[in-house]
Amino acid sequence: MTTILNIAQLFIRFLRWNCHIWLPDYLRKMAARGDGGKLGTEITDLMFLVVDHFEPSRKEGERGVQRVREWCEAFAGIAARHRDADGITPQHSWFYRYDYPNDDCVRILSEFVHKGFGEIDFHLHHGNDTPEHFATTIGEGVRWFNEFGAMLTAERSPQKRFAYIAGNWALDNGRRDAGMSGVNTELSILGDAGCYADYTFPAFSVNSQPSTVNSIYYATDTPDPKSYDIGVPMRVGGSASGDLVIFEGPLCIDWSQGYIEYAALESFTPYFRRRIDLWIKAGVCVVGRPEWLFVKLHTHGMQSREMFLGEQMERLHSELEELCRTAGCRLHYVTAREAYNIAKAAEAGRDGDAGKYRDHEIARPVNRGFFSNARALVTTYTPERVMVEVTQPRNDTRMLFSEHPLESLEGGKVTRVDLACSRGYIHELRIAGEGECRVRLNDRGNPSDAAIVVSLPYIYRAAVDRALGA
Repeated sequence: MTTILNIAQLFIRFLRWNCHIWLPDYLRKMAARGDGGKLGTEITDLMFLVVDHFEPSRKEGERGVQRVREWCEAFAGIAARHRDADGITPQHSWFYRYDYPNDDCVRILSEFVHKGFGEIDFHLHHGNDTPEHFATTIGEGVRWFNEFGAMLTAERSPQKRFAYIAGNWALDNGRRDAGMSGVNTELSILGDAGCYADYTFPAFSVNSQPSTVNSIYYATDTPDPKSYDIGVPMRVGGSASGDLVIFEGPLCIDWSQGYIEYAALESFTPYFRRRIDLWIKAGVCVVGRPEWLFVKLHTHGMQSREMFLGEQMERLHSELEELCRTAGCRLHYVTAREAYNIAKAAEAGRDGDAGKYRDHEIARPVNRGFFSNARALVTTYTPERVMVEVTQPRNDTRMLFSEHPLESLEGGKVTRVDLACSRGYIHELRIAGEGECRVRLNDRGNPSDAAIVVSLPYIYRAAVDRALGA
């Protein structure tokens, strides 16, 4: 009787929550998949990621900025107590709202990216827009984020690459409400700007929800709204097609409990252990590689911080880690970019330990290895060379380098840095600017020679047989 009542209640919810959009595809996939794979046997690797519609309050001003720092510190405290199979802490994908371009907020996020807790991507609310204006907004936004080391690959010639979440779940005018978008060609515009994937969905109960569910697929733009409704699934041995990858999170029905799971971690969607089983049952994977499972959850972290930064998330990570450890399944905490890279590795036929492919196609962003408190554009980033142009110099410069023999620059008004090094030693260092700057080396256990104070501009060239730090 209880089950019949639950199903009746579900039917009413289906009508109210636009489930007719996605239910046919869901039922077809569940019929083919059955109860899904089992961890440790059918499923060898579980990729876990959280994409955050990160929306600090504009009205709070300076207090809002402080709340961002408090949020990041609280998250880092939780993350530091957990590790995946690769020894990596839980990773966070901050999709920062560009309609509130606050330097201080993004600078804080970039600092925590540099500390190893996640990456920054693009989130935007817009309405009554045009294709031309949307393209301009995306281009200007990416350039702004680049000056904090985000959405810019750490390579000899850095590339603008980013993931996207549409504000109000209105990708490609999918809600058919001009006030929430108005642009029917967002997919191609995003792709042209360097976007590799959209992470907006599922959008439970909203009419922009695709009819395709629990999938990673290629969508092709059309002149009509909601071009992403159907597409070509990413599959082993396949190749890229269309304009943009749609990377969905789990959407699943628990018939026995009358519950619909839609991958939200919000104050109104508390965590309980059964949810992990439903995320796994959804079976989001690259076709032909079901042993690599993706669990993408979403949140509004600032608005749901009491839930997201509290006991529930501690319990989620502990129970997920224990489940994977007991089953013999490799758990990988990944960012949006890393999840995309692993999916592309599966498409290319890679197998085995999925964690080896975090950087398979798109290189890590610059701010994983470099942080600056002044807005700056990195024009080259390799193990042997780093070139930085400071776009908004300040008198209290602070730059951190985590992957090179130069560890930090502090003080002075730095305007340009050019570092050349090899085998752990500096061969040439040029610092343009004015004032005094403290140069700290990655001392490799020799702190007495680790720091020098120099007057700017400063040029150092190593002798043939000796380099700075040698």
